[in-house]
Amino acid sequence: MGKLRNILTPFVHRIIVATSILIFTLLYLFEISSLKNAQDKLLVNPVIWIIFLLYPIIIWQEWREKRKKETTHEATNEAESEASSRLSKKVFLFMISTLLYLVLMNYIGFIISTIAFMPFLMWVLGTSSKKILIILPIATTVVLYLLFNNLLGIPLPQGIILQGVL
Repeated sequence: MGKLRNILTPFVHRIIVATSILIFTLLYLFEISSLKNAQDKLLVNPVIWIIFLLYPIIIWQEWREKRKKETTHEATNEAESEASSRLSKKVFLFMISTLLYLVLMNYIGFIISTIAFMPFLMWVLGTSSKKILIILPIATTVVLYLLFNNLLGIPLPQGIILQGVL
């Protein structure tokens, strides 16, 4: 466990997160490449190119910060290391749960997946009030559903499972 902790420094955690975002961006770019209409990619392409341009800058800044700490011989204390480890776990849970949310939305629909996703994510990020964990996801889901379906006329995913029921 000690060797793993020495390898998974805050520098490595940040590089892993930045690289994961870049990989997800590449996968998304591959996914949208099949779109025929150029207007469908109008907003997405600039965002993707910004991510591509910012990635080397982030890596360079992280490397420069690491070198700066090494030259000043700052020893990271145990509390900083543990706080960084907790933050990395939160970021990892956030990314995995968001990916799971997006996948499950197509199967169980917007309403059920959002009501399940929001409390979990709020709990991961540190919310401990049970009232907030129950009321806020339901209220947010209802408001978003009414806004998109009724006001904007944009249907939200019902899900494959519930399509025949509703």
